[in-house]
Amino acid sequence: MTHPDFIVIGTSSGGVDALRSLASQLPADMPASIAIVLHIGAHGSMLPMLLNQAGPLRATHAKDGEHYAPGRIYVAPPDRHLVVDDGQLRLLHSPKENFARPAIDPLFRSAAAQMGPRAIGVILTGLLDDGAAGLEAIQTCGGTTVVQDPDDAFASEMPRHASPFADHVLPLDRLGQCLVNLTGDTPSAPADADTARREATDRVVLEQRAWLSGTAPFGAIKGLATPSTFTCPECNGALWRVTGSRVMRYRCHTGHAYSAASLDDGRMIDAEDSLRNALRALREREMFSRELGEHFATTGDTAAQLREEDNARRAAHAAEVLQSMLLEK
Repeated sequence: MTHPDFIVIGTSSGGVDALRSLASQLPADMPASIAIVLHIGAHGSMLPMLLNQAGPLRATHAKDGEHYAPGRIYVAPPDRHLVVDDGQLRLLHSPKENFARPAIDPLFRSAAAQMGPRAIGVILTGLLDDGAAGLEAIQTCGGTTVVQDPDDAFASEMPRHASPFADHVLPLDRLGQCLVNLTGDTPSAPADADTARREATDRVVLEQRAWLSGTAPFGAIKGLATPSTFTCPECNGALWRVTGSRVMRYRCHTGHAYSAASLDDGRMIDAEDSLRNALRALREREMFSRELGEHFATTGDTAAQLREEDNARRAAHAAEVLQSMLLEK
């Protein structure tokens, strides 16, 4: 067995400052490779430069097919998922997970599947819960998991959701020394030390291989997921609920994936958009009925005038109800 030598770090809101602080705590002879996902979407990123200024380790944007080396920091570039596969770093423009690309879960799953007990997963500050499922996968496969103390984080949601899968929960200023200590340790047991762990590892490996191949969940991992009654917020495809995990997760047939918190957030956005569209339609109906009423008044058609005035009142009342629902959000 070898010591843990591959560190994956995921963060979101407030992550730049947290990563700079962590980089400043790591020594130049760090005996591990470090891969980082920060939620940046398709926006430009200067994170490698900022990390180079903060600490002694060399940081770069990862390149597809690059072989990783110890003492180096590899950052997921904009709009590309970063994963590790067969000793190389891979960059993929695959479907978003948790509405993010790059997303944290794909990197963590790949480290769990490829590294087993050699992997160390770290979750820092961030919103929602991307990374919680990936951290569970690392722990399931025998790796070590570290989470920033939610009370110490700029945004506590991501660390709070990840904490149930953490071997260590620490404030940011103690995380660097923790990682140094962990990379000097030897795993106490291999990832397949018991049947339950071996089966869990097989599930992680199967899901990751299916994700890398782009195969639809019902074709490749139908034994790992069951159909749900929900639809994908991004492509409207049917969602399948992933089973065998403490984290509620869903996948669609085109590859989008969601945690419970991300799916709930997406559904809330859909509901709010629908309410706004309905409010706009009702306001337009109200205004048009009033114009029609005025038109029928000038032509002397009293019955039509009263009908349209009643339609306008009904539309106005319904719009007021929708407006109050939106104001409550």
